[in-house]
Amino acid sequence: MGPNFSSSRRRSRLNLFAVFIVVGIALVVLPVVGLFALRSASDLTQRMEQVVNGGEAAPPPLDLPEIGLWQGKERITILLLGIDQRPGEDPDAARTDAMMLLTLDPVARTAGMMSIPRDLYVPLPDRGQDRINTAHVYGGPQYAMRAVEYNFGIPIQHYARLNFTALTALIDLVGGVEIYNDRDIYDATYPDEAYGYEPFSLPAGWHVLDGRTALKYARARHGASDFERIRRQQQIVLALREKLHTTDAATKVLPQIPQILQTLSGAIQTDLNTVEIAQLILMVKDVPDERIARVAIDETAVQPWTTPQGGSVLIPIRERVRELREQFYNPPVAEPPGTSAESSAPAGPVRISIQNGTLLRGLAAGTKAYLEGRGFIVDSIADAPQRYQRTVIVDYKGQQDQVKRLAAELGLPLTSVATVSDPNNPLDALVILGDDFQPR
Repeated sequence: MGPNFSSSRRRSRLNLFAVFIVVGIALVVLPVVGLFALRSASDLTQRMEQVVNGGEAAPPPLDLPEIGLWQGKERITILLLGIDQRPGEDPDAARTDAMMLLTLDPVARTAGMMSIPRDLYVPLPDRGQDRINTAHVYGGPQYAMRAVEYNFGIPIQHYARLNFTALTALIDLVGGVEIYNDRDIYDATYPDEAYGYEPFSLPAGWHVLDGRTALKYARARHGASDFERIRRQQQIVLALREKLHTTDAATKVLPQIPQILQTLSGAIQTDLNTVEIAQLILMVKDVPDERIARVAIDETAVQPWTTPQGGSVLIPIRERVRELREQFYNPPVAEPPGTSAESSAPAGPVRISIQNGTLLRGLAAGTKAYLEGRGFIVDSIADAPQRYQRTVIVDYKGQQDQVKRLAAELGLPLTSVATVSDPNNPLDALVILGDDFQPR
C-alpha cells in the first residue's frame, strides 16, 4: 500500500500536550504546502521538546479558566500565506507559493476554506496586472490582504504567514495523517534538498503518511496540474483537523500555546494573539464536517492565457468566482440522518455504484436498499477488487452538496471523500465499503 508511517520510525516522543497544540495551530492557520525546508524539521522538533520540557526560557502558560469563548458575533476571515522562502532569504521578499482563505461564522457555526492559485493574473491595487502571488513581495501580508479583498470582495481581518518548516515535524509528531490517494502517483523529477531529483511514487489507496511523504504528496507536480495540488493540500488540512477532532486533547493543551508559538516564531507570523488562537481552536474544532465548505478557484473558474512577455497565467472568470465565493460563505448543511426521505433527498439525480470491500456478505445490498430509501439512485453493486480497511466515496463530478449529503447518510467524515474528476463517467460517485463501515 505504499509508504506507511510506523511508530518505530518516530524521531520524537514529545509531550502530547505540545503535539496537539501544534495540531490546533495548524487547524487555525491551515498551513498549505509549497517548498519546504525539510532539514529544519528535526531541529524544530528538538526545540519544541526543549521548550515544553522546560529546557528553554518560555513565556508563562495561558490560564485556562481565563481563555473563555470567542465573544465576537461577526464573521472572521483569515488569509493564509505559504511563502517560498529559501535559506537566508528575507521572508518579506518571498513570493507566496500557496494562498488560502479560512472563514468562520461564530453564529451559524459554519466554516469555509478557499484556495487561490498562485498564477491567477489580476489587477493589484495601485500596480496594474500581475500574478496574485507577487502581492506579498510588493507589500508583505498587509498588501496581500488588500489585493485579495480588492479582487474577491471578501473582507479579511487577520493573516498568518508560514515558511513551512513546521509541518513535517508536526505530522510526524501526531503519528502521521491518513489520506486516500485516488490514483497512482509517480514524479521522476521531484526536487531533493540539493537542487537535484528524488523520485517519488505513491500507489492508489489509503495511506498513513509521515511528514516527509505528506509533503511530497502535496507538492508532486509531474503529470498533475496545480489544481490537483490544491485539492491534495486541502485533503491534508482536513486530515490534520480529523486528528484534533477525534480527541479531547485541544482543551488540555491550550495553556501551552505561548510556549509553542515561541518555538515556531521563525516559522509562523500572525497578527492573532495567543488567546484568540485558543478561542478559535475551540470554536472551529466543534464545527461539524458538513458545515465546512471546501472551495478552490479551479479549472471551472479560470481561463489560461499567455502574457505578452510569454508567461503562462490564469485569467479569472468573474461570474464563476462569485459563485465560489457564495459557496465559501454559505456551505450547504445536510439534513441529519433519520429525517424523512423527501426532505433529505439529493437536490438532483445522483447515480452511484457500491462496492463491498469487506468480508461481510450482503453489506453492499443492504446499503443499496438504505440509500435508495433516502432518494439516491444505485446503478450497481459488486465486490471490490481488494479488501479495504477504510470506506471511501469517490466523487467523479465535484458535486460537493450531494457528496456531503451522501457522506452524512453513511455516517462518514469528509476525509472519506476523494475527488476524481471524470465528467464522462455515467456515475456521479462510487462508494467502496471498508471494514470501518457501520451498516445503516
